[in-house]
Amino acid sequence: MEKSVKLKICGLTHPEEAAYLNEAGADYGGFVFYEPSKRNVSILQALSVKVQLNPDIQTVAVTVSPGAGLVRDLQAAGFDILQVHKELSAKVLEVVEIPVWYAVNLTDPAKLQDKISFLSGLPDELSRKITGILVDAGSFGSGKTFDWGQATADIRNQAFMKDRSFILAGGLTPANVREGIELFHPDVVDVSSGVEGINGKDKNLVTEFTERVKKDE
Repeated sequence: MEKSVKLKICGLTHPEEAAYLNEAGADYGGFVFYEPSKRNVSILQALSVKVQLNPDIQTVAVTVSPGAGLVRDLQAAGFDILQVHKELSAKVLEVVEIPVWYAVNLTDPAKLQDKISFLSGLPDELSRKITGILVDAGSFGSGKTFDWGQATADIRNQAFMKDRSFILAGGLTPANVREGIELFHPDVVDVSSGVEGINGKDKNLVTEFTERVKKDE
């Protein structure tokens, strides 16, 4: 039996969605702080959902090229993890006081190499703050997978993964999450659009996704 894979449900926008995560036994709940996203929320909106979550569900603040001011505000609001897409500067890392999940994608070798170089060049005290690497599709929030057939399944052995959690994201659904788990053996699977209905998360899809993730436990 494989080790237990943790579950993150991202893009929460409505207080009633907290009950879906509580019932599913999710490990993480994600909130998007990025205005172009249809799942964008204010800190106050996020807190109205956060307060309904079971206390053992860690909350993840999802950002895109955040500034130090936003990071400070999110930390003050009590979020447990900072997830960063696109740019992450050493200056921002210096003010971070919570674990960071840094997003990379495998579809653009040049950009991937830039991020690998950035990670390898960080001083140890800043590098240690990045506790997870989130492998996503080429476009944040696209709801599409990266090319699993072309991507190496041996991501864990990459130097930038050493001593960090591997979070698999991008286009996961109840139909394909088992394949993703069996191919990549991630520590965490991260779903958003794959469990959405007409207006936010769909309880039945959340349940179905969870059952697929926990199938072999």
